[in-house]
Amino acid sequence: MAEVVQRHLEDMLSEFEQAKSIGMFTEAEIKKIVRTRRRHEYKIIRRTKEKECYLDYIKYETHLLKLVQLRREKLKLGRIYKKDEIDLAIKRRVERLFRSVCHRFKNDINLWLTFIEFLKKQHDYSTASSTFTNALHTHGNKYWLWIMAAKFELETMVSPSSARSLFQRALRLMPQEKKLWLEYFKFELLYVELIQKRQQVLDRTKQETQDDNEDDAILQGKIVEIVFVNAQATVENDPAFICSFVKILNEFSKLSFVERLIDQIYSVLKEKYSSNALAQSLLAQRPLINERKMIDEAAKKDQDVSFMIAILEQQARENYEEQLKNSIVDTNELWNLYLEFCVQRLRQASDTNKIEHISICDQVFSSASEQISLTAERYLEWVSIVDHNRAKVVMQKATDTYPSDASLWNKRLSLLIEESADSKAVKKEFSLACQNPDVKKSPLIWNTVIEYAEEHDKKWTEILYEQSQFESFDLSVTLQLKSKYLQWVNQTKSIKEVRELFDKLSVRIPASLPFYMDYVKIEQSSSNPDNKRVKTAFEQAITYFGKTSADLWLVYLDYLKQRQSLDFITISRIHSRALHTLESDELTRFNTECALKNLA
Repeated sequence: MAEVVQRHLEDMLSEFEQAKSIGMFTEAEIKKIVRTRRRHEYKIIRRTKEKECYLDYIKYETHLLKLVQLRREKLKLGRIYKKDEIDLAIKRRVERLFRSVCHRFKNDINLWLTFIEFLKKQHDYSTASSTFTNALHTHGNKYWLWIMAAKFELETMVSPSSARSLFQRALRLMPQEKKLWLEYFKFELLYVELIQKRQQVLDRTKQETQDDNEDDAILQGKIVEIVFVNAQATVENDPAFICSFVKILNEFSKLSFVERLIDQIYSVLKEKYSSNALAQSLLAQRPLINERKMIDEAAKKDQDVSFMIAILEQQARENYEEQLKNSIVDTNELWNLYLEFCVQRLRQASDTNKIEHISICDQVFSSASEQISLTAERYLEWVSIVDHNRAKVVMQKATDTYPSDASLWNKRLSLLIEESADSKAVKKEFSLACQNPDVKKSPLIWNTVIEYAEEHDKKWTEILYEQSQFESFDLSVTLQLKSKYLQWVNQTKSIKEVRELFDKLSVRIPASLPFYMDYVKIEQSSSNPDNKRVKTAFEQAITYFGKTSADLWLVYLDYLKQRQSLDFITISRIHSRALHTLESDELTRFNTECALKNLA
């Protein structure tokens, strides 16, 4: 073992001599580097290999490489001078360590990715390419790694043939992987763009080269078409997958064959998926397929195409209406897709067209509510679009449809609060909502009404808080409002009443850690704090949360340390209790925080 380490260190001798001769490192620094490397070398040649030992060595060497580069700049040595003898030697050592650890722990994909990232930063792209290949031998079942390798070949190595080969190998292994097909399809489109740019740069005519027939087939989208045909033949009965190809083609609208290929995809959707709602939704939106192209061209000519786009949107809506008359399609799903389309167009609309789109959305939502059962989320979406008065009508309908949905009642109550400060009307609405037990148990609606009551009706606020704590409610309401009640009493009444409330609520379940912590803060900030009560509050909190909250123990210790007369025996006893009470994860955090506080 010692002989191996010594040989490795002797191999570094030339590197040290060169670094010393140009003044990059002093003799003391070189001795320190030797000692550190010796320690790492001994660790990695143990009989039982540990991944962390390799990673620590790699981390040290990469930091050393950065230091060498900084010293070069500082000493103005230039980038090339003695680079092979120093920089390259360190780089090769890091590569050797990476290869060794990747070989021994080949199932850890993160090691391979870290190695590849290091090679990219060092601009060693050919080695990175071969490392991708080695990684794929072990992790060939990870489709995303094939995609990453193919993109690297295309974008960095500028080798479309290698990228295509990787995609094809991956698809032979995983023919049902949709993401692979889509990325391969996109790659072939990018390749067509690459060929077009090459022709523009070379300014060629069709008669200039022998490869024109091949290039013509590529430029006409024949390969792209074959990829789509093979994909839809392999992954069957999945219209969402077919629709994904159209979305990709929209990104390449400038290519001449894109429209023809889109027509072909639409034909497949129309013939094979006539009863599928998603396919029919895409067919309905077909008039807007060239919208981005129209906008780009109009921007170049400084023209306004908003009127033309409005006509196309109308055509799309008419298509949806026509599709909804088709009894084969699942109308519930198609209506929801229609609503999503209308909301999306509203979000994209300019300020001048906003009002018109809001009116259209309102009409479509209204029609949908008559034909199908809208979900509670759809009603909330509808309300977010229309004005206040219309929203009130919609929420009335929503709560009639879903009388036990707390989110709808909360929105209905919020609309009333926005409109009026009349507490009688709000009380009446809240009482109406609480007639349903599920709504009455919702913390959401209680928080809304209490926030209103705190601003407008002090007496009602206290009644609400009392109801939330002492009547039969879901425990989540009691738990959320417990601390809030204490804070409100502190803001509106005396410390005596805060203490009385604490005594009354501290014995009731569920226990709340914020409740205890807030009381401690209130007691400490009072003009005449009662330290005995503070200690009692901490002890009660520990009874419930001593095992699961390191923060509770830390705050307790801080409180004891801040008192004028430090009782070190008590502090030590509390610290010892924490160590014996806390569970593993919280105990680790407690020890870390204590160590940091001691350092500070």
